[in-house]
Amino acid sequence: MIQIIWFILLCIQLIIAKPFDEKLHLRPLPRNKLLSSFEFIIESLPFNLQYYNESISTNSQQINHYTYFPNTLGPIIENTNTRQLQLRFTQGWWDSKSWGKLPFNGKFSGGTGVEVVAIIEAPNVEIAQNNWSKLTKILSGFFCASFNFIDDDITTYPRYLTKENHTNYLPEKGNKLYLLRAALPSEPVCTENLTPFLKLLPTKGKAGISSLLDGHKVFDSLWHGMSIDITTECNNDTCQLKLHQTINQIVDIMRSIRKKEEGGIPKPTKGEKLRCDTNKTFNVWQCFPLGDPTEIEWSLETIYGRKIKGSPFEDDSEISKVSIDYEPSSWNVQMFRETDTSTISNTISNEHYHVDEYLTEQVDYNFKFSTDNSLNTLPIDTPPLYASRSLTGYSLDQGGLRVTFTNPLNTPVEFIYFESVPWFMRLYFHTLKLETKNETGKFIIENHSDYIKDRYYRPAVDRSRPSHMELYIEIPPNSSLSMSYEFDKSLLLYREYPPDANHGFDVEPAIITILDSNKSRCYEFRTTSLLLTLPTPDFSMPYNVIILTCTVLSLAFGTLFNLLTKKTVTDEEYEIEAQNTKFAKLKNKIKLIMQNIKSRK
Repeated sequence: MIQIIWFILLCIQLIIAKPFDEKLHLRPLPRNKLLSSFEFIIESLPFNLQYYNESISTNSQQINHYTYFPNTLGPIIENTNTRQLQLRFTQGWWDSKSWGKLPFNGKFSGGTGVEVVAIIEAPNVEIAQNNWSKLTKILSGFFCASFNFIDDDITTYPRYLTKENHTNYLPEKGNKLYLLRAALPSEPVCTENLTPFLKLLPTKGKAGISSLLDGHKVFDSLWHGMSIDITTECNNDTCQLKLHQTINQIVDIMRSIRKKEEGGIPKPTKGEKLRCDTNKTFNVWQCFPLGDPTEIEWSLETIYGRKIKGSPFEDDSEISKVSIDYEPSSWNVQMFRETDTSTISNTISNEHYHVDEYLTEQVDYNFKFSTDNSLNTLPIDTPPLYASRSLTGYSLDQGGLRVTFTNPLNTPVEFIYFESVPWFMRLYFHTLKLETKNETGKFIIENHSDYIKDRYYRPAVDRSRPSHMELYIEIPPNSSLSMSYEFDKSLLLYREYPPDANHGFDVEPAIITILDSNKSRCYEFRTTSLLLTLPTPDFSMPYNVIILTCTVLSLAFGTLFNLLTKKTVTDEEYEIEAQNTKFAKLKNKIKLIMQNIKSRK
């Protein structure tokens, strides 16, 4: 009876709820750049947590609560007891001084490479590690990424970030929630990762806003990032799975226009199309080029090579939305609705620098932008903190790491600095030094507690775990804080070096989480990754030794073999021996037979 009631409630929820929502946000930036953000939200039907756990433990038939929620992720979440999952695929470097804050305040942006964060329910840490290992290996095949290389030596257990990432899910009695994180900074992001991303959507990238996503266009950008977040949201005994997917990118508009005009193949600019500064030396042989033109015209088809393929569903529900932020006094935006027989266009009016357009018809949509002065854009949002991170050192065995934080605001900034470095970087936490710089000058801080309010450090164990450091820092207004410490470089075993060892070893970016007055997360960003050079042996020497050894052995073996198996004789002895061989006797017999035949004739 209870199952029937729940099934009826689920059916009602399916009719009333809005389980799928998608949004495209466009914003022109200075220097002919465009910020485009794709956002997709999918929710499962609510399910009874108690009945759900009982059905898993008894392997009985479960109620299908996925609907638009991808059923392929369900077994992964269930078999590994994962209550929250975060995946980040990022390539490039975010220029905060030119582009301002990260999309969504950095909540769905990762560092260079790939990141995976999971909250796993388990009775102890050993079982949580086993489920974590199983989860990463499954995700490796699902998203065509190298998650299978995630091991204990790069896995960390964040401490201060736990409360920020914690869901409202309450574990069963006797279980705990474990937060695990790992990153692969050298992992490239390509179309193989975009394809499974689109397969999670109900439209599969064939309709709606997702129809714009083409791998050749998405990854041809100055910076791009993909995120996949799965959370378990509960209210009493009723829970719901929520999938949040985003794709953010910075597009160079002029490069897209050139590829559109030139057919995708770069060609030298013709002489008559060169834009030269006439105020300087200008002739047939000399030309000082001007910057990008400010009078431009482009559309979504110019950027992505295709149009939006209508609404994802045939009903007129407001599921797909396009949001545009621009300066109305300088920009003109038009929306085109195209069918097989006609094209309808209308100019979008904007009085508050923001406009929303819903895609409700089964037609092709295209948005066209034109301006006489592309320099006139909306002011960028200044991030609350800037950070730069670099390696220093004076030898191959020892080095240092330096991080500089700059507070551009008139108020103090509190943040959490999370850093995880490989085990072969042996940190010396006692060498931590702080320097501050403000309007009065530069000073060395003796009392670290004035800036570092709390700290957590877990040293590395060779080939077992990385170094894990979290600092709770407060920076005064309009000042800079530099933090540096020393480390040693360990020697690796021969088999531990990667094929491109001379390139160096990538060190994952650090995570900086800004806290507001209520001590909750309000902004998050990553520093740049680092390239560490370790003492590397000459890998060509073993191959040279092998080649030389094989050559010497072959020559020696051939000489000895000839001496042992062959006999040295004179020419007379050779002729005598040659006449007594079986082949010579057979030859003589054949000659006699032929002579007898000729004589008879």
